[in-house]
Amino acid sequence: MSILTHFQELGFTPTEAKVYLGLAEVGKSTAQSLSKRVKIPRTTAYSALENLVKKGVVAIENKKSTSFYFANQPAALLRLVEIEKQEIASKEKSALSLVDLVAPYFLSRNFSVPKLQFYDGKPNVESLLYDLSDDWAKSIRKYDDTWWGYQDPTFVTEYRPWLEWYWKRMLPQDRIKLISNEDPKEQEIKKRVTSRQIFALKGEINFSSTIWVCGDYIVLIMSRQEPHYAFQIHDNVFAANLRQLFQLLWRSLGADD
Repeated sequence: MSILTHFQELGFTPTEAKVYLGLAEVGKSTAQSLSKRVKIPRTTAYSALENLVKKGVVAIENKKSTSFYFANQPAALLRLVEIEKQEIASKEKSALSLVDLVAPYFLSRNFSVPKLQFYDGKPNVESLLYDLSDDWAKSIRKYDDTWWGYQDPTFVTEYRPWLEWYWKRMLPQDRIKLISNEDPKEQEIKKRVTSRQIFALKGEINFSSTIWVCGDYIVLIMSRQEPHYAFQIHDNVFAANLRQLFQLLWRSLGADD
């Protein structure tokens, strides 16, 4: 990984990284001299320096009518991470408080879960998975304890952390029976969860999306293209019909043999 890539990981633009490194080399400089050194327009240098001062990694020394800039010691870069940690900790504390404060609103008589919900973008799809999978698990246990459907293998790659999280929460009687494409990653995790069965179809059939039937819920996920998106349908009639279809498919394929 290059030094510029490391700077970008900390939130620096490539120009800001070049300006900081240029200052580190010369020790102290005016914006005009620095712009010539790193070969960028003077206005761009001023803008980058202003951002670096805000970040706390560059300081200003004013002499008469001239401003000189110098790079703070490398330890200032670590302080950026510490500040970010503090901000995250503060946000986490606020989020935990809000969970308790907001939860009663969802128990209101006026609140009802829509039968059809749409989730746009990977963060929202992750919220769907983490927030509602317990409801799906409870629902499958009202019927046959089985999570039915077909699955695009890209889902395993894109949402592996959630899968690991969910597998740990499964009860002994829970079963997952999904039809999918042949995929090396599925072979890697085949023995991770014995109650999870993936029947790989050979040939030209290629599932490019995911559909699950989880008790009274139907979940549709697109993880193969950006932006990811998902739908949840909460309807016991449609779910019952689709569940029977997957049961029939599973038996006809001899997937339990």
